[in-house]
Amino acid sequence: MNLSHAYLDRVIARLSQVAEVSYRRIFNGIGIYYRGVQFAIIINDHLYFRADEHSRALYQQKGMAAFQPRAAVNVESSFFQLPNEVLNQPAELTHWLRIAVEAAQIGDFRDDETTLDAPIRHLQART
Repeated sequence: MNLSHAYLDRVIARLSQVAEVSYRRIFNGIGIYYRGVQFAIIINDHLYFRADEHSRALYQQKGMAAFQPRAAVNVESSFFQLPNEVLNQPAELTHWLRIAVEAAQIGDFRDDETTLDAPIRHLQART
């Protein structure tokens, strides 16, 4: 996993300007949560937001790349890369965050934070 602390700090800071988020390490990256719902991942210093069958076309229309876990296997992705410039535009970031959270809520991608061995790190605990 290629994840820089500077990139993680930047993403969490930007997201925290528009919503209360938390994160924790998952497999080969970081899972990002809003009220216990995982709506995004960071893999190899790239931020991906969750999509579902209703929102997938919105990401594709904007030319956002789908996350592919392995180069040799082409699967229908549930995550799409958010362009870096969106992080600097709070209104645009809020728009995409809402789409991703709604997709995650419909799919019920919730973590019960009280039963996980890996703690959720809240921004307040980091400052």
